[in-house]
Amino acid sequence: MTQSIKPNGLYDFFGEMEELRQGWQVPGCVVGIVHKDNVVFSHGFGNCRRGEENVVTPQTLFPIASATKSFTAMSLALLVEEGKLDWDTPIQSYWPEFRLFDSVTSERITTRDLLCHRSGLPRHDLLWYNTSLTREQLMERLRYLEPTSDFRSTYQYQNLMYTVAGCLVERLTGYSWEAFVKERILNPLGMENSYFSLEEAKKMGPVASPYMNKPQGIREVPYLNNQAIGPAGSMISTLEDMTKWLQFQMKKKLPSGVSLLSHTQIEEMHTPLIVSEAYPPQHPEISLACSALGWFVQIYRGQRMVFHAGNLQGFSSLVSFLPEKELGIVVLSQVDHSRLPALLTYQSYDRLLSLDSIDWNGRMLDQEKKERQSQKGLFTPLPDNLSDMTYSSYTGNYSHLGYGKIEVFQTEEALQMSYNNLHFLLEHIQDNRFLATYDETYTLRLPVTFQRDHSGRIISFFAPLEPAPGAKEIHFNRI
Repeated sequence: MTQSIKPNGLYDFFGEMEELRQGWQVPGCVVGIVHKDNVVFSHGFGNCRRGEENVVTPQTLFPIASATKSFTAMSLALLVEEGKLDWDTPIQSYWPEFRLFDSVTSERITTRDLLCHRSGLPRHDLLWYNTSLTREQLMERLRYLEPTSDFRSTYQYQNLMYTVAGCLVERLTGYSWEAFVKERILNPLGMENSYFSLEEAKKMGPVASPYMNKPQGIREVPYLNNQAIGPAGSMISTLEDMTKWLQFQMKKKLPSGVSLLSHTQIEEMHTPLIVSEAYPPQHPEISLACSALGWFVQIYRGQRMVFHAGNLQGFSSLVSFLPEKELGIVVLSQVDHSRLPALLTYQSYDRLLSLDSIDWNGRMLDQEKKERQSQKGLFTPLPDNLSDMTYSSYTGNYSHLGYGKIEVFQTEEALQMSYNNLHFLLEHIQDNRFLATYDETYTLRLPVTFQRDHSGRIISFFAPLEPAPGAKEIHFNRI
């Protein structure tokens, strides 16, 4: 079994890529492959929006979601190289007001801890999803979010900690995170079509439309404004620009031959730090993945693979490379949490390295089927037996220091709950227990338990807004 690179084999795979895109019902995607100094494959498939003739090309703009994190990590690496930052010096040395829930973590957490996801804090994504809060306001809320693991003991993927990293860039440089990334990374790399907001991107070129896979099929959804956590996932880019990013990561220098960052710091970002995947791995051909700094590292069929996936409302992406082979692949696509980027990436590597064929499509279809079965609802609302007067006793505003305010209100049709402008239907289960259902973009089903005082007045409620194992329900007090 030889492992010589055969780029021309990808053009034979072109038709199969299109079949896979259609089979996974993804309206549009782009695939780019870099080998050494050259982009050997760069193509778009499908359309920017269903029912329209605007075809996807390597110049089409896609939100890259969490692949943004590698740019935030490089921002910090540039500051380390300049002597303005040390990976292992506590953040409070640079940002004395920074606080998390407990004093030990607050005093000891470093930028290395932030970037490899070992803060002890679970995701708490509902805090920022669809929020109108500023980045600074989000940072103030962190001290009220409880961890679920001891500091540095466990990998827990975290968007808010990458937002902390971006704020640290701002404090150390006096520039916004966006301005720093543009000036110090995008401009030197010639990434002229990469942006930080949807408004900016739409002025500059065609942006692919967002889609989600719902029970009723693939449907278009609104774009998500996630600028508040921009350093964790707000960037929008093209295939042309992202192949330049891959070339830099592999060659460790600009096309002109000039070094933008030392080899030492680039390798630091690609070095595994903590296992990020439960044992055993999903596939025998792929080792356990480990988190590095803005990247993940695993062994793919005998080759070291550095990668980062991205999933955002309406979009999925996967950026990866095999350093020893100087071979990298970018897949940007519509439909969030789609397995198409991983499928096209693995099958492309197999073809390029002349490896024995694996039915990745069959495997991933099986995974998706099992995942859907595991997500079936556990709570069945009872027939509505509460009067309007009883419903009114639950209405009002409730607050948590970290999550902020939730409003419970009554319409002519039902009792509802509003958080970050997301509207949940509250269906009665039993006693003071309700099922809160949100089904506009993502599907969320949360049991909500109200509490009464000795006089029978509703004074608070509990809800599992953070689904991580061991996470406590969030307690909202009536105000």
